[in-house]
Amino acid sequence: VLIDPATLATLPEREFRAGMAEVIKYGVIGDAQLFGELEQAAERDPAAGLASQAAVGTGLLQSLLERSAAAKAKVVAADEREGGLRAILNYGHTLGHVVEALCGYGTWLHGEAVAIGMVAAGELSLIRDLWNPDDQRRQRTVIAAAGLPQRWPDLDPAAVLACLQGDKKVRDGRVRFVLPTGIGAVQIRDDIDADAILSALERCR
Repeated sequence: VLIDPATLATLPEREFRAGMAEVIKYGVIGDAQLFGELEQAAERDPAAGLASQAAVGTGLLQSLLERSAAAKAKVVAADEREGGLRAILNYGHTLGHVVEALCGYGTWLHGEAVAIGMVAAGELSLIRDLWNPDDQRRQRTVIAAAGLPQRWPDLDPAAVLACLQGDKKVRDGRVRFVLPTGIGAVQIRDDIDADAILSALERCR
């Protein structure tokens, strides 16, 4: 795999910001050090934002690319035939896909929808006591620093639940969610009921 950081300079700023959602995802699902790097950058220059600090030619960008690629390679190598572990790469995507589908493709960029989905997944984890409010605050802070959205759109709850049932990760009628248990760790759960889902989404409004 060849990665040429200079090609990122050709992206519109919004697209670059959207790509940061996937970097944040890797930090939450398995690389606390990567997440810490993002936090430090956000604290170092809050006005600039993460996207500006990770501009082409910066040491931060090089590090983010290397760590993100390594994080994905580690997961894929451990689950080459998609036996289960690779599902953690879908963190933020289950609910993010709902946003994309129900709002109309193009309304939100993929990374923007994933950012909203990560915040919603974090709220689900709070409801299920899987992680603590400080973890969710840290996730929200980094997502905000990347200039990404966090608020759940005004969508019909019945349509949301129906859309989730059409997700490719549904097994025996149960939606599988990737939920964080701490910065750098997640669980795959299929025991999340509709009330918990809708409550979490309401908390993201």
